Amino acid sequence: MLRLIVLALLVLNLGVFARGQGWLLAYGWGPTQQREPQRVAQQVQPQAVTVLGAASSAPAPETPVSAPIPAPVTPPTPTAAPAELVAATCWQMADMDEKQAETLRPLLKANFSEGVWALDETRVGARWMVYMGKYNNPDDLAKKREQLVALKVKFSPLINTARSPGFSLGVFSTEEAANTALQDVVQRGVRSAKVVQERPETLHYRLRLPAVRPADQSALDVIKAALPGKTLETCPIAANTAPPVSTASSVPASAEPPVSRPAVR
Repeated sequence: MLRLIVLALLVLNLGVFARGQGWLLAYGWGPTQQREPQRVAQQVQPQAVTVLGAASSAPAPETPVSAPIPAPVTPPTPTAAPAELVAATCWQMADMDEKQAETLRPLLKANFSEGVWALDETRVGARWMVYMGKYNNPDDLAKKREQLVALKVKFSPLINTARSPGFSLGVFSTEEAANTALQDVVQRGVRSAKVVQERPETLHYRLRLPAVRPADQSALDVIKAALPGKTLETCPIAANTAPPVSTASSVPASAEPPVSRPAVR
């Protein structure tokens, strides 16, 4: 029985193999043919179609397209600053009194245009001092020194001044403050002190030439020659980079709070 089953399977496999190879088409038993006769009927002049050879039908190799080379970029040419601005220099002459300022004023008007120069005026207030002296006798000077030390009163010896030899018990910006300090030292035992004016109120001037060009050098020499004892120097960096200001301005010239007013030409 087993032999019959094996034999049947063998015959069946051979039949399937023969059918798949198309050997049994003559007997009407074979794989279904994939045909589309309607497409053949729709052809228009198929004889006009020419099949080219493999060499001619091969697509032409693509020519590599190189990337466009960018045009060289020319850096922008920096615009040169005008020569007159590059060459301009700021000059100043500081710490002048009223007489020196009046000497320069007509020279500045004659040699420089309006707005190119400035005379800055600064008012320095008066100062008062609680003073002991003069003691021309060295023994008297030493005795007063010992008394001040014993009373624990602060003092400063005056040297090389119009009021030396003597002692300063304090310097004040107002006369009222100096009198108050005098009353304090009197209560502590000082008997020979008094209030004096150390300096009067004064005016100080500073000349500024913010933008002097090479063409103005001769005018600059005239200013230098007018006040040979004063120094005409270049402005500090901060002042040199600042824009020119009006010819009537004021800048403090001392450590004390000054009272300034516009200069009048």
